[in-house]
Amino acid sequence: MLSQTLATVVLALPFITVPVFAQDMTIAVTNQYGAAVQLSFGVNAGFPGFRGNPQATTLNDAATNTYAVPSGWAGRINVGKIDHPDNSKIEGSFYGAGKGDIDVSYVDGYSVPITCSAGGKVLSGCNIELMDRGCNGPDHVSGWGSDGKPAVCTNGMRGSPSGPASSFFAPCAGAAYTFPKDDGANVGMLQETQISCCIGTSCAASPKQHKRDILSPKANAPSLMARSHKLHRQAHGQ
Repeated sequence: MLSQTLATVVLALPFITVPVFAQDMTIAVTNQYGAAVQLSFGVNAGFPGFRGNPQATTLNDAATNTYAVPSGWAGRINVGKIDHPDNSKIEGSFYGAGKGDIDVSYVDGYSVPITCSAGGKVLSGCNIELMDRGCNGPDHVSGWGSDGKPAVCTNGMRGSPSGPASSFFAPCAGAAYTFPKDDGANVGMLQETQISCCIGTSCAASPKQHKRDILSPKANAPSLMARSHKLHRQAHGQ
């Protein structure tokens, strides 16, 4: 029997709904990029997946899709102009209110700018269009759009756990993950369970952009932050 706290959330198409429980975390993804983007989904091995098992889909410009995850979830949403494993990613884990985290990762590579917010505050990500900087050594273009322009810049520092960020990724260092231990980009101990992620340069900017001095995590919750960082590195084979 379904709980009385059951609600529904739209997935991908207006007529597709899945159950959402009060204890779930939801991630709303809004496209302000000015063109359609591709979404695909991944889950860390041994963890529960997204509600409704969403499949790869197109998110049109100005559209929003909302996804729900249960307690115990750890995974990611891959976002880009094309479907590519090195796209920008929304990552997170969730163990109930106060025990969740969310981040934006460019560790594998960069495709589109993303920021994620909760409670009206930007938590992670970077709204800078990095592709304008030119993708070259140690990084390289690994995917091209239908317009013949670079669509994915693979991160040449993803095999260097402690970085530093390459010159291409440097403007977003500490705001989004730009190397595996760029942990200033991770926000744990989230009290909020409704996350909003935005794709595009018009999205709210992170106060961490261009900054290297990152605020320290809460002193009373180091184990939760350590777990969040461990899950991030596991997702990237570190």
